[in-house]
Amino acid sequence: MQFSSWILSTIVAISLFAPIARAQEPASAPSPAQTQTKSAPAKPKAAPPATPPKKQEAQKLNPVVVTATRIEQPIADIGTTITVVEDPQIQEQKIDRVGDVLRQVPGLQVTQSGSPGSVTDVSIRGATSAQTLILVDGVEVNSGATGGFDLANLTTDNLDRIEVLRGAGGSLYGSQAIGGVVNVLSREGEGAPTASLVSAGGNRATSQQVATVSGADGNLHYSGAVSYFSTEGFRPVNDNSDNLSLSSRLDYHLGDDTVIRGFARYSASNVSLPNFLVFDGVPLDPTAHDRNEFMLFKGEVEHHFGENLMVRASAFFVRQDLRLNAPPFPAGKVFGAPYFETDSIPDETRGGLAEAIYTWTEGFRTVAGFDFKDRWVRSGSSCTFCEPVSPFGAGTTTFHARRQEYAGYLEQEGSFLDGHLLVTGGFRVDGNSQFGKEVSPAWSVAIPITKISTTLRGSYSEGFRAPAFNELYYPNYGNPNLQPEISSEYDGGFTTNFGERASLTATYFSRRVHNLIVTVPCKYGPSCLFGAEAGNAARVDVQGVEVVPSLTIVKGLTLSGNVTVLDETHKDAPLNFAKAFLTPPRPLRVAKHTASALLQYVRSANFLPNDRITASVNYIFVGDRDDITVSGVPPIANHAAYNLVSAVVSYAMGIPLSHVNNEEVFARVSNLMDRDYSEAFGFPAPTINVLAGVKLDFD
Repeated sequence: MQFSSWILSTIVAISLFAPIARAQEPASAPSPAQTQTKSAPAKPKAAPPATPPKKQEAQKLNPVVVTATRIEQPIADIGTTITVVEDPQIQEQKIDRVGDVLRQVPGLQVTQSGSPGSVTDVSIRGATSAQTLILVDGVEVNSGATGGFDLANLTTDNLDRIEVLRGAGGSLYGSQAIGGVVNVLSREGEGAPTASLVSAGGNRATSQQVATVSGADGNLHYSGAVSYFSTEGFRPVNDNSDNLSLSSRLDYHLGDDTVIRGFARYSASNVSLPNFLVFDGVPLDPTAHDRNEFMLFKGEVEHHFGENLMVRASAFFVRQDLRLNAPPFPAGKVFGAPYFETDSIPDETRGGLAEAIYTWTEGFRTVAGFDFKDRWVRSGSSCTFCEPVSPFGAGTTTFHARRQEYAGYLEQEGSFLDGHLLVTGGFRVDGNSQFGKEVSPAWSVAIPITKISTTLRGSYSEGFRAPAFNELYYPNYGNPNLQPEISSEYDGGFTTNFGERASLTATYFSRRVHNLIVTVPCKYGPSCLFGAEAGNAARVDVQGVEVVPSLTIVKGLTLSGNVTVLDETHKDAPLNFAKAFLTPPRPLRVAKHTASALLQYVRSANFLPNDRITASVNYIFVGDRDDITVSGVPPIANHAAYNLVSAVVSYAMGIPLSHVNNEEVFARVSNLMDRDYSEAFGFPAPTINVLAGVKLDFD
């Protein structure tokens, strides 16, 4: 049940308990040569074969990123913790969804509620999905209704890289960045026109088709992709899903000083919901399904005034539209009555950003900016238990909400002691038409010690989360008097490189969140039909350690991975809250131990002069965690740990044909050991899935 039962499940599962579940390391997989951020003015770039191997290694160890500070900086010069996953690494593993990429990033835990296409949340260092900011080409896509973002249908098509900032990003990005920031960045086209086609199929009628194009024509650079995915799923009934995705990017260079950019993304998915009534004792629903539509448009102009000042301005529009239909069926009874539900929830955000970066001298830069967002949601639900009749009568629940958010931020970067001390500090002031003003400061320090190839890091940051519209206004649950959640976090660690063959990163972090929004008891009545409402009633403390090793065993064979140990506790919960639900609040779906490892082998010139073999095995471990039970007795139970193994092998022949410069065959096996597990109680995870296909590259 999407929104009427969102209330029930939220009362028991989300707000009742704790939120679910810096060193500069590459992603857990060994990454190919990493490139500079594509939001900078495009310049002619050398073709990949012309890049010397040693330079590739230097780029790999010290890529340039933009998410951490909004200023282009080598990753080793940043005092916060950020991971970069580049497109070549993603393509080598044949990963088609951003959520699956994030499973390999240290400190992140991804929870998928069933088959492909079902709701997929990400948690950074134990934060909730509403405390994790998701950006697509720098545009916030978190839902105004729930505060989170469903990653289920966000594909890896046309990507340049994914940057993940772990730790509060409130001083630059405002609300929702308590846990961190995930920034999904499109690639800029360059060079001669190229195209590719991918066609793959597998068991359970799984099919995937992808077409991409990129290149440059004079001053116009372009890239784009279209993909279609479908599957019958693995449940006995009503488990099919499909997704159509399109993405594009245009860069027009008016001259050496000015660039105009355009970004667009669109996806439309149909997803069956066999587990729709699982918490009401109905194991399989043969009729429920939803349709999701997502679109994003962004325009940007960047101009350089001489060598010192760069100014950038952009405007964007994001729309997410969920339509759910769950017709009644004979076995689908709740409290003895046939259950039905239809939902229509359009959610829009539009806004703009103006930003200036001034370089005073080498090593000293200032960034200042202002952004504005206008959000609205129109939620409408008709269901068996919706208002206005009673908790046990059919009716309709609707609410409309809107707010404006505006913010200014300032950040200073400084290099001292001949580059041996790198300091970044700043603050952001957020204004909100509903709750007023919040100030979020932050600072970070990086100390490179070149003699021992080590960088020491430390940082402190504050953040906040504005209440989501559902928490404020959902009928019989929302509380318009909610205050924003407030966080403070510090972390510290080091990265050391052992030549070009090995590296080790270790980070300690600690975060405290006040005014945590949870479900609190209220007096039953016309405005409290469920006996509970949203309230600021708790505090959560999180601390943990991330360890990220990487090793080149022999030429072409690499082993990398990460381990995260996390401890999360809740405090200050009201006594009547604990009594009402017969259990103290504690973390929900937050594993204390998570790990991943990737063993990858790459070899060229095997049978043909230009061929290439790539093989990899990926291991994911998610430890025990508390989770809400399906029966509700007891309401919370231990959810067993799971191990997940996937394997990929590909062979690129590299035979030049007419307009074809490469032919590749590949196979990917997910859940190789065919484990019977679930990431959330009541939502079995997919069984073994084999996908095999062909890729052709055209010039």
